Amino acid sequence: MAQTSHLLARSNPHAAAQDAARAGELLELVARAATSEGETGNPLFPGLLFLRISNPSSFRTWQAFGPSLAVVAQGQKISSYRGVDFTYDPSRYLVVTGEAEFEGKVVEATPERPFLAFCYSIPPDVIAKMLLTLAHEKVEPVAETVPAFVGTVDRPILDCAVRLLRALEEPLERRVVAPLAVEELVFRLLRSDAAAAVRSAVGQPPDTDKIQLAMQFLRSNVERSVSVDDVARHVAMSPSHFAHRFRAVARVSPMRYLKQLRLHHARTLMVAEGLRVGEAAARAGYESTSHFTRDFRGLFGTSPGEYARHFRDS
Repeated sequence: MAQTSHLLARSNPHAAAQDAARAGELLELVARAATSEGETGNPLFPGLLFLRISNPSSFRTWQAFGPSLAVVAQGQKISSYRGVDFTYDPSRYLVVTGEAEFEGKVVEATPERPFLAFCYSIPPDVIAKMLLTLAHEKVEPVAETVPAFVGTVDRPILDCAVRLLRALEEPLERRVVAPLAVEELVFRLLRSDAAAAVRSAVGQPPDTDKIQLAMQFLRSNVERSVSVDDVARHVAMSPSHFAHRFRAVARVSPMRYLKQLRLHHARTLMVAEGLRVGEAAARAGYESTSHFTRDFRGLFGTSPGEYARHFRDS
């Protein structure tokens, strides 16, 4: 599908010009959002990171905690998993399917033309929801779970990426349009060459409807004390079967998923509502501020206080 789109674009000058203009818009949006060297998060839209790297660089490891998508606006990066290289640039995106550690290096970057990209942690419940919507379609079974997949950036994927980033710049569009753009992006991925990899990111169809309900329940109760038994009871499953199926579908345990939700929620509370670190930790369900700080640093690479100050001062 993706290759056909690019072949058509090359044979149609008007289509090629449209693609170039849209790629230029993506570059402008990413450059505007990637305000500092390294990673820049968006505290009002959890799971989204922008990258700006001004020189070729190697990274010992970077860890994915769940399904995610990386789209490059400028430059080139190589991520390696157990000796397998995944190369991505403005013409190729990277889909990571679950928890995994990668080695990475940016191979094309200069101060004048830095490496610019965004990475989005795709909510597994959105994938599960879209799989249910597309359940009537005949698809090839997923033979095995792959750690990552490189696909061609075709026009529908590029359009979705631009719509998502453009929507983040205006409050009402961020609340209304951005979630729709995410759903469309997942829909497009599920109808692209990456479909098998994206499907494998949330396991096989059985119980996906109940696991989707469980994810929604966890999101709605992010500030409450919730146990695996509570969630299993909510979706009418035994705790052991629920925990097993949740990991099979979401590729993370229920409590790891809830921890990520809480950390993103606390980040929003600190940056958007001005809560102090201890207050945000307590609201997000943490009894220990030191435990919260350790988990926050593990996910975002800096302390919660430093993170909040960066966004308040910027």
